[in-house]
Amino acid sequence: MDRRTFVGAAATTGAAAALSAFAAPAANTPPANAKSDSAPPAAFYASGPDPDIPKVGLRWAFSATVFFADRIMIQSPNPRGYTSVGGGEIWGPRLQGRVLPASGADYYKGSFNTYYMFEASDGALIFIHNRGTMRRFQAPPEPGKPLLPPAKTDNGTPVWTRFRATPVFTAPVGPHDWMNRTVFVANSQRQDHPDHTVFTYYEVL
Repeated sequence: MDRRTFVGAAATTGAAAALSAFAAPAANTPPANAKSDSAPPAAFYASGPDPDIPKVGLRWAFSATVFFADRIMIQSPNPRGYTSVGGGEIWGPRLQGRVLPASGADYYKGSFNTYYMFEASDGALIFIHNRGTMRRFQAPPEPGKPLLPPAKTDNGTPVWTRFRATPVFTAPVGPHDWMNRTVFVANSQRQDHPDHTVFTYYEVL
């Protein structure tokens, strides 16, 4: 029912009648739980990905050790943390250099959201926006088994930490411009004494 028909019906029979007519389903409208003829067969889902589409691969690009100067936690109803970057080094086949001290920080609340700077070995400055999650589970993943969170009542049981990131880089035109056009993922490992994290960055091929 369009607006003009509704307004006419409301003027002659009342708004309640017009609304009931508007809400009533048309005679040829299939019920909500009716199966659509256009739905793909179940075999469509069971067959897996299209074999003609190339598989995604990963290639190690470089690693970075990032040291942290301090950690501050704001104990609000939704706690948020702040961690300033204290420096570090970069090594690997596609990038070498250092992490610039005091060039940024990590702001985390469940997930982490980090901004800081690299300085390549040739002096080029590269901005990084690192986003990701760090979650703890009872054990590393096994085929066919779900990842289970650690029991809240047992603080002494060892846990496995999954620490993953999806960085985006902004690099100047030149030998590092490839980083602007590349999708990256990172596996990360938190270390103590001193407080730092090792990020291993992979190109998605």
